[in-house]
Amino acid sequence: MTEYAWPASLRPSRLSFYLQHNTLRFVSPVSRATQVLRRDGARWIAEASFDPLNRTQAGVLEGLLAALAGSANTVRIWDWRREYRTGDPRSQSEVPSGPYSFSDATIFTDGTGMVVGSGTPSLAAGAARGALSLQTQGWWPNAVAVGAGDHIGLAGRLYMATEGVVASGTGTATIPIAPPLRAAAPLAEPLVLTTPTVAMRLASDDEGANPTRPGRFTAITIRLEEALP
Repeated sequence: MTEYAWPASLRPSRLSFYLQHNTLRFVSPVSRATQVLRRDGARWIAEASFDPLNRTQAGVLEGLLAALAGSANTVRIWDWRREYRTGDPRSQSEVPSGPYSFSDATIFTDGTGMVVGSGTPSLAAGAARGALSLQTQGWWPNAVAVGAGDHIGLAGRLYMATEGVVASGTGTATIPIAPPLRAAAPLAEPLVLTTPTVAMRLASDDEGANPTRPGRFTAITIRLEEALP
């Protein structure tokens, strides 16, 4: 199996990107009381539409789809709606107020500031497989660490923060996540907060279908599902 990077020149015109849970429901035929069992195997699902594509863009996408060979190979994609976390200045309409210090702890004295983000947040403690929260460190003190719905990359897998979290005065934050942690993660494992990706494969062998408009524009919609280990 070969893993491909997503071409930076291609952005979908429409996107559905969500976490598909894996539950088992038992419904009483008498009272209709329902019991639900949560099982492993929750996975990310995406449907991305590219319309219109010019000749060059269509060639790039069609070439990638051919290389993926149906469901045989994988490609790393991200949720184009959430390329940055909520606390990242790039996700806001204006730069938040400072001051922000340099790495040597000096600061501006005229009231201006330089945004340096949150450094390199990482795990503040090891996390076991199946964990539903992460203990993290390295955030800007007393500032937003993540917002509800933000995506976090960890050890090549993709997770969502289920609640907004503000970092403590020492820059630590406990972040509730979904799905449950895929595999145990060690202390100091770094978090990926900018375009965190997930390995996905095409949902069928027919994802390369490409209805073409009169003229020279092409429309392609592809469905993908997370490649679980």
